[in-house]
Amino acid sequence: MGPRHEQYRWWLLDGDLEVVLDGKVAGASLVAALADLSQQIDRLHERGQHPTHHPYKLIVYKGASVVAVRPATLGIC
Repeated sequence: MGPRHEQYRWWLLDGDLEVVLDGKVAGASLVAALADLSQQIDRLHERGQHPTHHPYKLIVYKGASVVAVRPATLGIC
């Protein structure tokens, strides 16, 4: 059996702190989960999702704990 992947959830918030998108990512570590999340965000347009209301804030959490925050910026890179 392979290594257990930790489950993370993420929220993409708009400038008014309303949830624009949310989802789940899996990774063997937080770094792996963030890399997967970055790819998911890069592919949003492929699913017809185009977040509006800049700037965005990104919050990643596991269970009840926040594990990563990207401050509000004019874009998610």
